[in-house]
Amino acid sequence: MNKLVSLFCAIILIGCTDIDELVNSSTQNPVDVYIAGVKINNAAYWKNNQPYLLSGGDGGEATKICVSNNNVHVLGKKTSDNWITAYLHWENGNLTNLNTSFNTTGQYVHSITDMEVVGNDVYFVGYTKNPLIAAEIYELVYWKNGVKTVLDNNIDNPTFQAKIKVVNNTVYVIGNTSSCFNSCHGIYVNNVFQSVSVGVLLKDITVKENQAYVYGTITSTNTGFYKNMATGVETTLTTIPSVFKLLFDDNNTYIADGVNIFKNNTQIYSSSFFSFYLDFIALNDNVYILKREGDFGTFDAVYINDINVFQIFVDQGRFNALTVVQN
Repeated sequence: MNKLVSLFCAIILIGCTDIDELVNSSTQNPVDVYIAGVKINNAAYWKNNQPYLLSGGDGGEATKICVSNNNVHVLGKKTSDNWITAYLHWENGNLTNLNTSFNTTGQYVHSITDMEVVGNDVYFVGYTKNPLIAAEIYELVYWKNGVKTVLDNNIDNPTFQAKIKVVNNTVYVIGNTSSCFNSCHGIYVNNVFQSVSVGVLLKDITVKENQAYVYGTITSTNTGFYKNMATGVETTLTTIPSVFKLLFDDNNTYIADGVNIFKNNTQIYSSSFFSFYLDFIALNDNVYILKREGDFGTFDAVYINDINVFQIFVDQGRFNALTVVQN
């Protein structure tokens, strides 16, 4: 009963407090906090707790959000009654159906797995397939401002969630290649494939001081690692089995292993049956964590430095991803 009373009081407090004041009172510097997700069965995003329903997103969800040059880019998807998934992009609320934009006579969009925005340039990475060929053969591709680049045209398994990052005009894409003997997984650097050792699984790419770092796990030893792509220096983490997310903030290194979050190898958050993280951001010594909480995940919440600043119950929506922009 005490839990219900506390929760009710928290909801009243959030509802009666100025949104920007609530968000920024928990940080050292003014920021805008953006969340991508679902509200009332419609793709949506929130800016400092203010919801924005996305046109054409009914029955869909927003999966990633990027902000660049004051433009808000949202990646989302929705599946129709015939089980075809449409991948959607909103820029400042204006909708583009990526299937319609990227489909050609010879290749249809199979999936869009990631988005990157640098300045006014918008990148997507994913898989396409020739609809006239029955064989399960796919292209691994990325688009820059709608212009397609094929990385491999003979991929037989499009389930890997390819990732893309652009640093100093260099395009990095994590994926697989068909031109291989046993080292078929790795990273494309400006379209040139660099394989990793068998037993290494790359998760994603992050940036520190304009240098790209790849990270993931060495499955043979159950060891997390990250590697500076410019210098080739690799750091292994004997106490962290896998790196699901890596962020650098000032002189601090933040790592999530899928369950826990570490700051400089010291655990600062641990998931449990009643609370597990969905995403996190570290910026200017402040930590923003997106969590699913309550019995059987009854609500999602955003915490800034361990303070719950916003939440939504499952019957009203879900949160999927988080980004934070310094004012």
